[in-house]
Amino acid sequence: MRPIVWTGLVLAAGLAACEPALEAPRNAGVCWRMAEALNGRQDFRPMSTNVENLETCASQLEGLRLQHGQPVTGAFQGRYIYVTAEEISVAAGPKAQRYRVFTPQQRAKIQAGYAALRKAG
Repeated sequence: MRPIVWTGLVLAAGLAACEPALEAPRNAGVCWRMAEALNGRQDFRPMSTNVENLETCASQLEGLRLQHGQPVTGAFQGRYIYVTAEEISVAAGPKAQRYRVFTPQQRAKIQAGYAALRKAG
């Protein structure tokens, strides 16, 4: 490989590694979900407004996960929320320590509530 091409590849890889991590939006009372933007990168989109607290946002994201059957990442007031089949957790950033939002019993109640809503609707 020619030295110029090799140098270009190394610089491109270095720039990609320096790209800043996506910051969770800090808007008060807005629950965000992560989605792919038109440019192919991940971005946050508002899911609901006038949300009282992080737990309410996490519950709404759990409903989205149940509806689509796949993990969901969201945000609330600068915190990342991760919703998987195993747990719902919150972190200050993508590489930060995650903390569980709900106990298994609390999460079971949330899931039962969504099941009742689907059945009624």
